[in-house]
Amino acid sequence: MSGEPLLSVRGLAKSFGGVEAVRDVSFDVAAGSITGLIGPNGAGKSSVLAIVSGFLAPTSGSVHFGGELVSGHSAYRLARLGLVRTFQLSSEFERLSVIENLLVAAPNQRGDRLRDVLAGRWRWRAEEEEAVARARELLARFEIPEKEDDLAGDLSGGQKRLLELARALMTEPKLLLLDEPMAGVNPALIRRIEAHLMALRDEGLTMLMVEHELGVVERLCDPVVVMAQGQVLSSGTMAELRANEEVLDAYLAG
Repeated sequence: MSGEPLLSVRGLAKSFGGVEAVRDVSFDVAAGSITGLIGPNGAGKSSVLAIVSGFLAPTSGSVHFGGELVSGHSAYRLARLGLVRTFQLSSEFERLSVIENLLVAAPNQRGDRLRDVLAGRWRWRAEEEEAVARARELLARFEIPEKEDDLAGDLSGGQKRLLELARALMTEPKLLLLDEPMAGVNPALIRRIEAHLMALRDEGLTMLMVEHELGVVERLCDPVVVMAQGQVLSSGTMAELRANEEVLDAYLAG
């Protein structure tokens, strides 16, 4: 991959009171890659992901996305630019159906605007039908088309993971931030999710993934950024990191 990185983080810092959760963190995410972000508990990974996705404002430092300075932008503004996040704990709308969970994520729907609703369904019917077709394509892709009318809260843990991925894709992201997508997922489904993520990467989607399962990281991610005590310790392939004594001491051997 060549050219400017899709995401560039420089000198990122975040303090909570007198505690520095993130200190001078810098890394790039190349377009078309799956970049891993790993480290022990308390390393600062979640804080970095929250800052990049607009859920936390940085104390200092910068985040550029697609060449644009986006530090401090709200999450909804970043989502409109194509930077979208999933969460470690599933966040489905439990009392909505599976397909309704996808439809709420479709961007720029005329039916969401009062004036278009008052003008009549003819203004937004075709757009709604396209969104429904897109949602059904994603349910088929993630192998849960038969769950379309089920309440999202009734899905299994693994199915909720698939739903969250599908809902993120409904937003048409350019960069997908994945926060431990394999948490609570059985080994068979982990391999299915891996295959989906590799296919999305091959189609050009860029991802930044926080994940504790190092086997998953090794199979999916290149490069991998290692954090410890709020700082970037090293980066490279998993094979390179396993040969790095500093990384082994801080994380991989622990």
